[in-house]
Amino acid sequence: MGHASVEGVSPNRSLPAVFVLTLTFLVAGSSRAADQALLGAKLAVKNPDSADASRRKLSFSARDRDAAHVVSGDPTTPASSGGAALQVLLEGTHPSAQTFVLPQRTQGRRSTWRSLGSGGFRYSDPRGEHGPVKSLRVRRSPNGTFSLDAKLDGRRHLLDLVPPDSGSGAFVTLTLGAGDRYCVRYGDGTLRDDGPRSFQVKGPLSEGCPPLVSGDLLALSYNVAGLPQGLSGSDPQTNMPLIAPLLNGYDLVLVQESWKTPDPNPVGTLRVYHEILEAGSLHPFRSTSAPLPLGSDPSRPSALVSDGLNQFSDFPFEETIRVPWNGCHQSASDCLALKGFSMARTTLAPGISVDVYDLHMEAGSDPEDDVLRDEGVTQLVEFIAQHSAGRPVIMGGDFNLHTDEEPDATQYQRLLDEAGLVDVCAALACPQPGRIDKFAFRSAGNVTLTPLSWRFETDVFVREDLEPLSDHDALAVRFGWELATDD
Repeated sequence: MGHASVEGVSPNRSLPAVFVLTLTFLVAGSSRAADQALLGAKLAVKNPDSADASRRKLSFSARDRDAAHVVSGDPTTPASSGGAALQVLLEGTHPSAQTFVLPQRTQGRRSTWRSLGSGGFRYSDPRGEHGPVKSLRVRRSPNGTFSLDAKLDGRRHLLDLVPPDSGSGAFVTLTLGAGDRYCVRYGDGTLRDDGPRSFQVKGPLSEGCPPLVSGDLLALSYNVAGLPQGLSGSDPQTNMPLIAPLLNGYDLVLVQESWKTPDPNPVGTLRVYHEILEAGSLHPFRSTSAPLPLGSDPSRPSALVSDGLNQFSDFPFEETIRVPWNGCHQSASDCLALKGFSMARTTLAPGISVDVYDLHMEAGSDPEDDVLRDEGVTQLVEFIAQHSAGRPVIMGGDFNLHTDEEPDATQYQRLLDEAGLVDVCAALACPQPGRIDKFAFRSAGNVTLTPLSWRFETDVFVREDLEPLSDHDALAVRFGWELATDD
């Protein structure tokens, strides 16, 4: 699993003037998608030399003549909203499992994913540039036969999958972009087991999908620069209608600087734009945007706008808790907003939930701003200790911390250490770790979170003239999640 290089520069943190994961069982990330269970044909895994992992190979195929099966999802769309997630579980005395992210990447005239017309898609990575999956094809033929085939080997990237010695079956799942999850069960049929060297299943008789105890989700953090036209660092009047449909390619979306225009509007023609994002959203779950104080909040009478933090999700979440920072400094007009952080307890599957944090930290470069950001770290750490003790956490947002500089680096590290968080960029050894738009996470209890990919979507959130849609880049991270189960 790789990461893409990042283009562009780190945005200025000043506010404009006025204002695999190893799986036990597998599940698709999106609650909007459905499961399509396919009848398997053959699965084979080989490990001819236990001392040489590069010789490991795996292949599988499925053939199903059920007319109900359709091709769902499009892996050819750009960047993280496209591609696919392939998950394989081998069952037996020594089980093994692995998740593979199959990205859409274009080099010259060659793309990893290409369409087979109306009949499906093909993935090709013969040089192993993006992982052990050399090829994959999903297709519905003109006569209605639905097929799925793939070949993997460990020559260039580690293949964790080994014969289960003795094997009892296997599962394969594939999710194309934001489409359905295809499941193939190799639980019966003819088994051939050669201990640790090879395992094969041919002609399985039944279909099935694995239980809902593990999966993945594609998260996005995006400062959309939604201040009124002329005050924003971008062009929200033009860009918000373009941003709205693009957010639908992600399972969990955290936005900053996104406020909703009051209705009726006491400030006349002056408007903000979150209602445009709401109107274009296909996510079934959305936060209720905090109303604009317009100078009426006694704790901060100077505040004209609220925190600007909102969430779109394919997963249900409880009522959003919003907490403003305790202080502000006028250098970057921060006192004109109720900036802070939010938390929403989000359910990934029945009985499995994660505390999702969205934040926008103090801006500005004065010494007073450094002090306030440090105080904000303390405030956030104390809240996490009180409200998320012993719970898994996903945190994204505009941290306004250039972590390749001081005191920002020390402040961010203190947040990670005292809250028990891990920076996604550090976990995946990504480029440009000093960027202020970040994701962090922690596993807790019986839920393990694993970042699978990290990417700034600089080729997605752009206009036709290639101008970016905000003064920040949108950051996409795919998280794998796993529920520990008793043996």
